[in-house]
Amino acid sequence: LIIDRLNLTSPKGKITVFIGANGCGKSTLLRALARLFKPAGGAVLLDGKEIAKQPTKEIARRVAILPQSPVAPEGLTVLQLVKQGRYPYQTWPKQWSDEDERAVARALSATGLTELAERPVDSLSGGQRQRAWIAMTLAQETDIILLYEPTTYLDLAHPIDILELLFELNAT
Repeated sequence: LIIDRLNLTSPKGKITVFIGANGCGKSTLLRALARLFKPAGGAVLLDGKEIAKQPTKEIARRVAILPQSPVAPEGLTVLQLVKQGRYPYQTWPKQWSDEDERAVARALSATGLTELAERPVDSLSGGQRQRAWIAMTLAQETDIILLYEPTTYLDLAHPIDILELLFELNAT
């Protein structure tokens, strides 16, 4: 048992941070919140509704997650990766739209990756790769973004940029 009897409310318009020792359940909690892990007991609720009973795309329009150590398929470009953030908005009759293009462009710009859009993700430095994954979560344009160690691999200048970006996004 990793987490027992957790009742968590994250206030709207606030940034909630989980801090704890290795192995204390931070990853498990984030995975449960993102519906990537089903709790052995109890339920995860979003606005009073159990997320396990809601359609996957509906949850993906509300919650984005940057996992601990994401890996992109070989040869996938930054642009292709960031476009994956728009998948929850694609339906059979409605495919790629101008709004999808704008969301991807905003995410690339916000993370400083516009110039690297055509580069393969696997050719990037660790920090650039991390920013590409953050751009993908931003392109998803959700109310809730779950980031697991978002400043990992970033050089000294970029953690501050990413944190400022998160605070700016939170204010809007």
